Amino acid sequence: MTTRRMPAAAAIASILAVPAFAEDLTVVFKTTGAGGAGTTTHYFSNEKMRTGDAESETIMEYAAGKIVSIDHKKKEYSEITLAEMEAAMKAATAKMEEANAQMASMPPAVREKMEQMMGGVASAVTVTKGGTRQVAGYTCQDYTVAMGQTMTTKICATTALQFPAPNVDYRKFQSFAGSASTMANNPMFKSMGKMADEMKKIEGFTIAESTSMKIMGRSMDSSKEAVEIKKGPIPASAFDVATIAKGYKKVAHPVTKMN
Repeated sequence: MTTRRMPAAAAIASILAVPAFAEDLTVVFKTTGAGGAGTTTHYFSNEKMRTGDAESETIMEYAAGKIVSIDHKKKEYSEITLAEMEAAMKAATAKMEEANAQMASMPPAVREKMEQMMGGVASAVTVTKGGTRQVAGYTCQDYTVAMGQTMTTKICATTALQFPAPNVDYRKFQSFAGSASTMANNPMFKSMGKMADEMKKIEGFTIAESTSMKIMGRSMDSSKEAVEIKKGPIPASAFDVATIAKGYKKVAHPVTKMN
């Protein structure tokens, strides 16, 4: 799990959760990471969303139900639709049901051990509320998200900004939401529900975030903090994949290769 990027399913979940109208937002972040310091701009409108960093970006078109993933390092991009994502989720659910059936036939002690391994990380997530501070002219609330001893993310979110409500027919998302709900109810994903409940403690729009991760003795740190926040219409060029990924190779989306 990393908060630097918003996975497709999470992006869709955020769409379904937005109840009210808000102005388009353009947020410029200063960033740090493995590639050094830099800046990145995120765009949020009621038609599209573009997020990411110097290495990779995601563009989502709400009405079309299309998600474009861009890899600047590999100079590649891929596309996927909600219908394709739903099909992949259904296939993944079927595989998990087969795995659950096999797990049910295992000795109780072995089954319990496997369930702990699959759900332990998500169950270990905790969110702690801190103080408040100013970022880019907005007061934000600090939260610390700890994932066991592996990863710690510090988030500062403001309730003074709202995510622009997508201009979309929400009925298009009903079947997808149903598939996501079915997957979430799968025993292998119950702990993910606990993690989602814990993350609900974070209120508002994230304008600063830093993550520290330790894997196999190695530490990886990254951060982003808003330095400029603008409200108002966003030019179409900010979402133009042909320009953003000019000269890049189109490849199959990773989700479509999972099954």
